[in-house]
Amino acid sequence: MHQKSHIQLSAVVMVFNEINTIEKCLKQLVDLCDEIVVVDDCSTDGTWEYLASLGDKVRAVQNKHTTFAAQREFGKALATGQWILTMDGDEYVTPELAKEIRRAIATETVDGFYIHRRNPYPKTLSGFYLTKHPRLIRAEKCRWIQTDNPHSPLELRGLRMKTLRGGHLEHEALPNVAVMLRKNINRSLIVAAQQRAQGRRTQSYSLFLSVIIRSLKFYLFKGAFRFGSSGVVMALAMGQEAFAKSAFLVESSIDSPEALQDGGPCSYP
Repeated sequence: MHQKSHIQLSAVVMVFNEINTIEKCLKQLVDLCDEIVVVDDCSTDGTWEYLASLGDKVRAVQNKHTTFAAQREFGKALATGQWILTMDGDEYVTPELAKEIRRAIATETVDGFYIHRRNPYPKTLSGFYLTKHPRLIRAEKCRWIQTDNPHSPLELRGLRMKTLRGGHLEHEALPNVAVMLRKNINRSLIVAAQQRAQGRRTQSYSLFLSVIIRSLKFYLFKGAFRFGSSGVVMALAMGQEAFAKSAFLVESSIDSPEALQDGGPCSYP
């Protein structure tokens, strides 16, 4: 059994082909965390070789992705900290957030915290939007719902949660709109396959409504209207993702979601 008393904060980082971002991600975690665990989904772009070169600075392991929840649980099982900070390899902790995390785990008595994330638009556009995610949880309370949902939902029932007010996670911007649209398609394939397995299908009217509602919600409530044409592009891209999911549910049959993904298996995440 792990002795956890001397390790207060463990970062558990999930990576797949993150050679362009992982160095910056880890550099910003070194001073914050007492332990860094990195789970690599058998990367092919040099990510694993880079992690291996770090020696004992991080605890890096390879584990083939089965489901999002299983991958998260695998990493958490390797961590020995009292608190678990869940990260992806294309996310960065701002200095303000690092300070707030240290304050919170030293003084707060809750079970976990939501953290704001700043999501820039693709680099060829201007703008960003904010989201909020449960990312900092006491180790004994940290459990993922067993699903392959791309958002890896944590089991939050019964937990006392707060939102950290200082700083945010910074998400790496995608290079361009084309990459964003491909990722939207890949994500929609996974979600549609899950819903198909549950017996869900798409009604004809939802093909229209899902696009309109998703686009308007993003444009109005995520502040896309502040960024002119870039905001319109992003709002319509969100509608495209909703349409793609509904369209896949209309199909009478569907192959393995991974086989259909643009770029082949593991192209998302």
